[in-house]
Amino acid sequence: MSEQTTGPAQSEIVDRTRAYVRENFLYMRPDWKLGDEDPLLGTGVIDSIGVIELVEFLQDAFRLAIVEDEITEQNLGSLAAIGRFVHQKCHANGSGASVRPRQLA
Repeated sequence: MSEQTTGPAQSEIVDRTRAYVRENFLYMRPDWKLGDEDPLLGTGVIDSIGVIELVEFLQDAFRLAIVEDEITEQNLGSLAAIGRFVHQKCHANGSGASVRPRQLA
């Protein structure tokens, strides 16, 4: 019996987030090496305003809600941490528990 998943794979989350970070925060530094475990805060990649922008991206890209107390370095401090956190939220309680409805523009 195999388990069916409905959300993105952790590697897809990391890849999409890396592309977003490169495009929005590292566009002036294309040679910046950004490893999965490299800290995003305190290294010049993302500042406090950037965290807000990153949270908005994650919520929109992966259709989930991130509450204020989840905005921590443990959850959002690196690409790998983001991958684990978003993957867990997308697959919590058999999927759908943390997914927010798509908003109309």
